[in-house]
Amino acid sequence: MRKYRAICLSCSPRKGGNTDVMVRKVSETLTGSGVAVEFVRTADLKLSPCDACWHCSGTGHCRVNDDMQAIYPRLMQADAVVIGSPVHMGHSVSGQAQIFLDRTFALWHQKRLTDKIGGAIAVSNRRGTMGAVKVINGTLLAHHIMVAGYATGYGLAPGDVSQDARALKEAEALGRRVYQLMTAMGR
Repeated sequence: MRKYRAICLSCSPRKGGNTDVMVRKVSETLTGSGVAVEFVRTADLKLSPCDACWHCSGTGHCRVNDDMQAIYPRLMQADAVVIGSPVHMGHSVSGQAQIFLDRTFALWHQKRLTDKIGGAIAVSNRRGTMGAVKVINGTLLAHHIMVAGYATGYGLAPGDVSQDARALKEAEALGRRVYQLMTAMGR
């Protein structure tokens, strides 16, 4: 039987925060289904913004030398990519998420993530989760990644989302759906 692989990224600057909780819930669900899961916190990486040089359009490789260089092969090897972000300024993803999403542009030209399975997670204090989900899913779709769904949660202080039973159920359901699509696609 094939061993499936997933990379689950938390793009929160807050270690152990609500986004980490939600992304870890998806990771646990996938692990429970036998998927080899890598959990990555983008805040632990040194990621520079895309400088719009377009080097990648000709070569398929980003010329910015930072920790993203180690992430590219892991994204390409994964069968599924789940990306989580807190909502910043009430309507969009965190700066860490935007930098990460922008840097995947190097893989876009040659459609290196086509037919993977993807999912989005957004966590906010009060509003804006759907705006963040749209940003993440828009990037996934641009890469021709099949979107399994999304999960949203609410909380202010680190760990608050653990009290949001609906959010945890959504995260678990997202993990199950990602696994279901991976197996259905034979990924």
